[in-house]
Amino acid sequence: MNECMAGWFRRDGSDDVDDLEKAINELGDEQRKLVAKFDRAMNDFATERSLETCLDALNVSIQLANTRGRMSEAWERYGRIMEGEVARLSRQAGLDKK
Repeated sequence: MNECMAGWFRRDGSDDVDDLEKAINELGDEQRKLVAKFDRAMNDFATERSLETCLDALNVSIQLANTRGRMSEAWERYGRIMEGEVARLSRQAGLDKK
């Protein structure tokens, strides 16, 4: 993940899982709101077929795409943290058996 893009959910460069989980939850809430807003915008566009309603729907779709992109990055980061933790615990368990 691009470090510039990832910086929005990091605090002081830390990999705090709690902060990451909070960011994922907040992005999920934002996505749900945007989906409802997009549905309304598309209904307005389907009814009116005006340039204004078209641009409104386009704007919301761009916001939704950006939110989903940030959420995907957050989940990727979360997955990498969990993968690292599993690897660490597996190595630790292997050393404990010896």
